[in-house]
Amino acid sequence: MKTAGWSTRRVAGQVDRLECAVRNCWEQWTREGTRKTRSGVTRKTTRREDRRIVRQALVDPTVTRSTIRADVGVAIVPQRISRHLAEANLKSKCPFHALH
Repeated sequence: MKTAGWSTRRVAGQVDRLECAVRNCWEQWTREGTRKTRSGVTRKTTRREDRRIVRQALVDPTVTRSTIRADVGVAIVPQRISRHLAEANLKSKCPFHALH
């Protein structure tokens, strides 16, 4: 309504709220809409692809990172797949070698 040019008073009457509540909501929306929300590199995978990577490692613990990358169909480096698995608390399945 505000983007359509309505006054704060008119919006407040329409939604049955106080003018100050409408004004605060509008200010917060405009402030967050223009502010950069995150810093750093943009994500290369979606949340769904992240879950598929983890699911594949759970189903077959011996699967390689390259195989996961090919099956999921994402163009990311194998190190990123390792990071996804580490974030999900999945560790390497290599056995411990004791010293003799």
